[in-house]
Amino acid sequence: MVNKCCVPCCRSNYDPTVYISSFQFHKEEHRRNLWLLKINRKDYSPSKNAVVCIKHFSEKFVITEDHAIRDDGSVLTVKRIHTNLIPDAYPSIFPNQPAYLSSDPVSKEKLHLNEKMKY
Repeated sequence: MVNKCCVPCCRSNYDPTVYISSFQFHKEEHRRNLWLLKINRKDYSPSKNAVVCIKHFSEKFVITEDHAIRDDGSVLTVKRIHTNLIPDAYPSIFPNQPAYLSSDPVSKEKLHLNEKMKY
């Protein structure tokens, strides 16, 4: 049985023919609380089977390949079968919710453009 993503309005794990990676909540309380804060579900207490799908994580948080340096100095890159998250990852992309809930870092170009538009 595939667990469904607990993010409000997310239906990504509902189609059994499409595989979507999902991740369980941290056991560490401070990281678990950060995820709960970001998900923004009122009075929600995740069960031990609660998951958040990969669609809610920035690419910078997702590990999709491993790298190793060979004896000759060349780099071997191997794609992972199962994706993983870096330890400090948190959900930050919420496409079916108000934009202010998504907190992906703003690029310097966007900041510069916004400053020009003010004047």
